[in-house]
Amino acid sequence: MPIWWERVRHLLSMSALDHSALPDLRHLASTRVRVKGTQYRVHDPERGLAGDRLYVLRREPGNRRDPSAIAVYAEGRSIGYVSTVRAERMAPLLDQLGGAALVNGVGADADSIRLWVDLPEEDALRGFVRSYEPV
Repeated sequence: MPIWWERVRHLLSMSALDHSALPDLRHLASTRVRVKGTQYRVHDPERGLAGDRLYVLRREPGNRRDPSAIAVYAEGRSIGYVSTVRAERMAPLLDQLGGAALVNGVGADADSIRLWVDLPEEDALRGFVRSYEPV
């Protein structure tokens, strides 16, 4: 679902999500990676929606299985996780940003049931964190 349509849908459903206070990482150099665990959390029609998506990365420091866990949210609900290896490197930086941030993503491709998220490259994220001033 295109990002603009997602925003319109939230407004019309009276469940608008205000992301204005979250740091926006969508402009940073990034790498597209699979969202882990979507096979358990996302239904088939949602996987089939093509186009860009707005995702929120949200830290889960109280996660018993992985204290570095970073959940990926779409439309206000968790759709999966960042891989453990990437989360371990990203978690301290995301914590410095308040524990949540906006990123881009896309739906499943023809050969997969997984969703994809654009994670900022580590050097780009470090630079952003150094210069970040909360709104």
